[in-house]
Order: sequence, then structure tokens, then C-alpha cells
Amino acid sequence: MIELKKEELMKNRGYSATLSAGYHLLADNFKAIFRHTWVYVLLLSICLAAYTSLSVELKEDTLITIIIAAFITMLASLVTDVLFYSRVTTLLNDQSERWNIGRISKLLGVWILLAIIIGLVIVGVFVMGMGSADALSAAANEEEMMAQPDNGTLLLKTLAVGTAICLLALVLVFPFVYTIMKYLIEPERRLFSTLFGCYGRGLRYWGYIFVCELLLCLCIGIFSLILCLPMYLVQTVQALDQSGIIGGDESGLPGWFGWLNFGVSVATYFVYSFISLIEFFVAYYIYGSIETRISERLQLTAPEEL
Repeated sequence: MIELKKEELMKNRGYSATLSAGYHLLADNFKAIFRHTWVYVLLLSICLAAYTSLSVELKEDTLITIIIAAFITMLASLVTDVLFYSRVTTLLNDQSERWNIGRISKLLGVWILLAIIIGLVIVGVFVMGMGSADALSAAANEEEMMAQPDNGTLLLKTLAVGTAICLLALVLVFPFVYTIMKYLIEPERRLFSTLFGCYGRGLRYWGYIFVCELLLCLCIGIFSLILCLPMYLVQTVQALDQSGIIGGDESGLPGWFGWLNFGVSVATYFVYSFISLIEFFVAYYIYGSIETRISERLQLTAPEEL
């Protein structure tokens, strides 16, 4: 089992110290992490690149085949993502890779279920809003139309409700940063009792988690924008070409351009996968800092022993 060079986990850290610890955990151990995960990262990058390449190949005669292929590559991306993070988690909790695959797979299943529920709620809001708008449009007399809000107002309200639901979901997701890492680090923990039973602890330190994640997203976002720019440009050119083909025009791109898109995407996803590990390592130290704060608070509030 490889030993990573890392700072003490159970330590009360501020925002910058937490981000710094996560960065150094990746930077100081990059060679070891790369050596143990590059195969999974390469497979993940190929799957993601294949998925994004297929997403712009919207030819009417092969549409069904492309959709099926894109769905298969998406599933393959999820599988390789689980394998990748299971190997990384093994370096942190000293558990077997098989053990971590089970835990991360369960977490992925819960997140997919929650995403489906939230998506259905948002779609339901929009459907009800559009249905009300259609009902208003079908009103028989002008007096009834004047007595009720117009379609534009109703649509704005529907958009506002949908946006509020998205923002609420975003706000409520931050405490899971703590509970997810707690579930991965502590082997005796159960899935639902940890994710939701310990949710209140994460909620208590919501501000700390939010600021850390916000600063991290700003830093990674700026770097990712520069890193992904060539991929975005190539994919935009290919998407515009496909739009012209759908409109009846001939392709203006050489035959090798699709392979260029695929190669640039693989390289971009490969680099980004390692950079994104900072998020995982920062969450690792967020968990340690919150656990330390909880322990210190309990010591302060515990009655003194005689």
C-alpha cells in the first residue's frame, strides 16, 4: 500500500489552509497518484471524448444509432469514473479497491436518484406553468383574460419557481460534501445513516463548506476555461458544420477533423481529470476540519470531571 505525503487530517483549518492542504496533497504526490490511476483516467477520457464527439454527430439517417452509442459511452464513463475514484480513495482510507468500488457505486446510485427526483420536480413545474399558459390562451372572452395574468407573466413566474428550486437544491447539497467523505473514510459507517443522519452536522458548518467550495470553483474554473478552450473551439466548429449538413449543405470540414476533435477531447479530459482531484482532496480536509471542530466543541461543552 502506497503512503502519501499528506498533512494531518484531524486539524482545525481555515479556508485558505484547507485549499492549500488539498492542493499540496495532489502536488506532492502527483507521481504516485499518476502511476496508480493513469489507466483509469485514460479510459475515462476516451469514454468522455467519444460521448462528446457522438453528441454533435446529429445525422438524421443514423440518429438512433448515435443516441444508442452515446448512451453506451455515457454508462462506460460512469463505470470508469467509479473505478478511478475508487483507486484514489484507496490511497486515502487504506481500504481495498473492491471495498471502495462498492461504496462509491452506492453513492453514485443515490446521487442519480436524487438528480432524477429534482429533475422531475423542475419539469413538473414547467409543465404545469406551460399548461396554465395554454389554458389562458384558450380563454373565450377578453374579460376573463384581463382578470388573469398574461402568458408572459405566468411564464416568468414559472421560470422563477424553477430557478428557485435549482438554487435551493444547490444550497442544500453543500453539507453532503462532509457526509460523503465521512462515509468514505470511516469504514463502520452505513450509507443512509451517514448521508442523511449526519447531514445536520454538515449543515451547521455550511458557511465554511460554501466558502471553501466557492474559492475552489473560482480557481479551477479559471484554469479549466483556459484548458478547455481548444476543445470548445473544435467542438463548436464541428457542431456548426453538422448544423449546415442538417440544413442541406455539404460538409466543409476535412475527413480527419472528427479525429482531431476526438484527440483534443481525450487530451483535455485526461488533464482535467487529474486537476479535478483537488476538489476531492479539499473535501477530504473539509471533513477533517469539521470533525476536529465538532470534537473541540464537545470537549468545551462536556462537564468537567471531578
